[in-house]
Amino acid sequence: MCRHRGICRVIRGMNGILDYGLLLLLLLGLVYGCYALWDSQNLAEEATSEQYAIYKPQEDTLGFQELQSMNSDVIAWITVYDTPIDYPVVQGKDNWEYVNKNAEGEYSLTGAIFMDSENNPDFRDFNTILYGHNMVPNVMFGSIKEFKEQAFYEAHPYGNLFVQNRNFGLEIIALIEADAYDSSVFNINVTRNDSIPYMEVIRNHAVYMNDITLEADDRILLLSTCSSESTNGRDILVARVTEQTYKDTYSAKDQDHAGHEAVDRRGGWRDFMPGWKAALFLLLLLLILICFADQWICRRRRKGRK
Repeated sequence: MCRHRGICRVIRGMNGILDYGLLLLLLLGLVYGCYALWDSQNLAEEATSEQYAIYKPQEDTLGFQELQSMNSDVIAWITVYDTPIDYPVVQGKDNWEYVNKNAEGEYSLTGAIFMDSENNPDFRDFNTILYGHNMVPNVMFGSIKEFKEQAFYEAHPYGNLFVQNRNFGLEIIALIEADAYDSSVFNINVTRNDSIPYMEVIRNHAVYMNDITLEADDRILLLSTCSSESTNGRDILVARVTEQTYKDTYSAKDQDHAGHEAVDRRGGWRDFMPGWKAALFLLLLLLILICFADQWICRRRRKGRK
């Protein structure tokens, strides 16, 4: 029994305040985690290609022309068959403008698929570079990482590029990894005379590369996005732009995208949160449960002493 009852009451009171204060902080952390989960999901939904489907040029180009009237920076439409890559392409005055602005010209953390500001907007350069965020679940250029699986790479060889009111084919010829500051890869000034050494650079960075021979008037397109494996790493899908167009042979049933199927394998809500956020979220839940259990045990002990 404590001889200084006043001091004991103060100590118990302070312990109680600390316990409830800690519990409050944990609850606030839990609320923040729930908000982060909700916000990440909303952000991902904003970036899906379905948000732009009404503008996609198909039998007619009225929808695409409407998008161009909303934003004169819209220059093309890119599709990689049987993936979520199915977006308008914009070109800004620099390479920062569309990092946080969508294709309609409005502020958005999802950004847009945009062409390097130094490229010609008609895609007539030997190599044209497009950039897009690596977002989960596989929206914007998030599905490029799926091409690291050889089976996926081999099963998705074609796409389409709509520019200047006509369609061009896209033939996927390589998947490469590079550093964001590697000027040998991110070189916009490649002439056709430099095409052979530049393709050797591509080969040296390739995870996979088809055995091809470029024709004199061939052009290539690089789809670049951030890699989740390194801070400055970039995953880049390389395609040859062809006069021949390729039919999308995937059935309507499969059009929910193999990229989306890969997301389903990873499972549900976790795809809307990076791994460390999910781990922190679960840790907070565990700590809250421990605090509640501790409070319950302490109350039982106090009752037992009375």
